[in-house]
Order: sequence, then C-alpha cells, then structure tokens
Amino acid sequence: MANNLMDYLPNYYDDVYEMQAIMHVQGGALDELEAKQVRLLLNQFVTQTDAQGIAVFEDQVGIKPSPSDTLQVRQNKVLMRLLPPRPITIRYMRELFATLKIPATIRVDYPKRDAIVEARSSDITGKQIDNVKYLLNIYLPANMVYEIRVALNRAQITNSIKIGVGTWSKTEATVQANLSQIKN
Repeated sequence: MANNLMDYLPNYYDDVYEMQAIMHVQGGALDELEAKQVRLLLNQFVTQTDAQGIAVFEDQVGIKPSPSDTLQVRQNKVLMRLLPPRPITIRYMRELFATLKIPATIRVDYPKRDAIVEARSSDITGKQIDNVKYLLNIYLPANMVYEIRVALNRAQITNSIKIGVGTWSKTEATVQANLSQIKN
C-alpha cells in the first residue's frame, strides 16, 4: 500500500484498533483514486492510452476500429490521423516508419517518381502494410506512384504463390514483367 496513513497519525493512535482499520481502508481508497488519476493523465497522450482512452481519440477523429486491432494498431491509426503537416522528405518518411514501428525501408527513384517500400514477410504484418498504404496515399504527391515489395522467406516460396491484379493486391511473390507496344 503506497498510502500508509498511519505514518501521519499522532502517536496516541498507535494502539487504537479502530483508527488503524479506518486508516487502512482510507489508504486503499486513496491508492485506487491515485491510480485512476494517473490513468486519466496517461489517457491524454495517444501513445500512453488504454482501450478506454484510445476510444475517445478514435471518436474524435472518426475512426471505427476493427475487432482484431490491437491497442498499438489503434494508437498508430490515431497518430497517423493527427500528424501535423510537415514537408515530405525521405528522412521524414523514415522517421514516421520508425515512430510507428514499421519494419520497412523506403527509397525514392526520382527519375521515375516512384517511392519503393521494401520489407520482409517475416517482419511485417498486414496491418502494418495497411498503415504504409495509408501514409503513402496521404503524404505522397499526386504525381508519384509507390510500390510495396514484401520479400518472401525461403519456406514460404515452396508453399504457394498467389498473384493478384488491381490497384492494390497482396501477393506472396514478386513478379516483374516488361510490356512493349506492338506497332503495326
């Protein structure tokens, strides 16, 4: 018990059982109140919130969490929505990845106006890839495209390969193709 109120009583209460019982109960109540006060303070900061605290932030920014989202995923979604505008540089994007604990690297092919994000499938989750897509869609200029490349582990290559087509698809292999126009 952090709040031992007996330390603050005069000596003539040392042998009074009733006063000891009262101080013990009140000390427990003060401990509980102090814990709630600390939690209230921590819930003012996105990275320190609990489930109740992050729900308030999500409500403020209009996010509806999915049931499978962990507390950290929910905190990252709120942080991404609340980030102040800054000049978009490769250094800033790397800092964002580090802050959000996204295990990926980003580089830019300037002549092609292509941002390339690379990660290993053993390191990155689907939720983190969704966060990367959100960041790139929000921060990259309209004249830039991006690629997210996820390298497979050797064990995954032997299992199965699925290739999807669309504006975004999750694939388990990297496929490169060169298309050339046929002139008649």
